[in-house]
Amino acid sequence: MNQALFDWKTTLDAQPALPASVLTEIPTALVIVDMIGGFLTEGPLASPRSASVLPAVEQLLRFAHDHHIPAAAFADCHTQDSAEFAAFPPHCLAGTSESEIAPSLCEIGGFVRIEKNSTNGFLTQGFQDFLNAHPECTQFVVCGVCTDICVLQFALSLRAYCNQTNRNMRIIVPVNTVETYDAPTHNGDLMQTMALQIMAQAGIELAAEVQYDD
Repeated sequence: MNQALFDWKTTLDAQPALPASVLTEIPTALVIVDMIGGFLTEGPLASPRSASVLPAVEQLLRFAHDHHIPAAAFADCHTQDSAEFAAFPPHCLAGTSESEIAPSLCEIGGFVRIEKNSTNGFLTQGFQDFLNAHPECTQFVVCGVCTDICVLQFALSLRAYCNQTNRNMRIIVPVNTVETYDAPTHNGDLMQTMALQIMAQAGIELAAEVQYDD
């Protein structure tokens, strides 16, 4: 990691926490990205590193549920002939447990499941319907996996949409609720830091975590 990236990672590690009260003071929506079996527990793209953020996402969803904050949860859901398989091994096939949202999140509930056939959930009709159903929301909290792929693409697309339409919206990513994976050609630490830096430079707000009242 070069010095500039190291320095930025040090700055990232010092990000303040976000008081949970902020999520109830302003109309807020929660978006959970791909917290599903195929990235957490089974299949060729599953990673313990990605699974490590599940407790933080559970806590965030529970807070949203208890405070009537609308939530959407993306689920990668592919057909056998998915064009995405040219870049990634077959994964999260429709009707398999890989495409199912983590059971602990389903137990909490309170979210709309949105299936997606690409890395960018913003492009789905389901999310457009969710966005249009909540015009009052001027704040979106984004969490899930993988930081440098599906989370990054969604957050940047939402930010660009808001800029294009002059919609004044705050987009927040709690860093402890997003993760990526390690692989021989994919340095997880590097990609995590770069993705968070790209989001911050695009106007997406980073917080170390959501700080809940005891």
